[in-house]
Amino acid sequence: MLPYIERIIQLAAALAAGSLIGVTRERIQKPAGLRTHSLICIGAAFITQLSIHAFSGPDGGDPGRVAAQIVSGIGFLGAGTILKKGFSVKGLTTAATLWVTAAVGMGFGSSEYFLAGSLTAFVLLIVLFLKRIDFLQAKSREKQLIIEARNDLEILSNISQQLKDKKIAVQSIEIETDLDEATIYVDFPVSQLKNVQSILADFLKLPGIHSVDIV
Repeated sequence: MLPYIERIIQLAAALAAGSLIGVTRERIQKPAGLRTHSLICIGAAFITQLSIHAFSGPDGGDPGRVAAQIVSGIGFLGAGTILKKGFSVKGLTTAATLWVTAAVGMGFGSSEYFLAGSLTAFVLLIVLFLKRIDFLQAKSREKQLIIEARNDLEILSNISQQLKDKKIAVQSIEIETDLDEATIYVDFPVSQLKNVQSILADFLKLPGIHSVDIV
């Protein structure tokens, strides 16, 4: 009975780690969020458990063969999140996060609690804080429009339409939601600054928008 309790603890730890990683992606409206990362992490942990305990034995079974397929399998899943539009590629970070989340699950599934927990901490550090460093590096080339608004699909659609009508060359849009409120981050080239400034008043006229700022 004790071995099964330990395996359940491994799955629970993988679920917790996957949820922590996934919630950081969920809050910025990425394609793969809380449930996806949680399922990948706990699934990878379980497959690793099977590899170790069910596919090895005195008859010469190789416990690494099944677990090895996780890496390539997650690679195909991650590829589905990558989109190419013009000269820009989106979704690489999401694909990489899915891949490393599977690695976290494999770590817990093989009882490497300390290493898997450390990897989880490093992943959270990367997805939460290194983006800010990226922003500082690109600050001289890009500006960001920050819009505080009610969390409503119609409002988000109106904002997108305004940007399209004014032919603003948007580089990326990210949305953070908190219950009924939403914060929209619109990155655009410095060369478009005057055009964006000219439509700030129009944004404030839209119902449901609380504040607009450029940083």
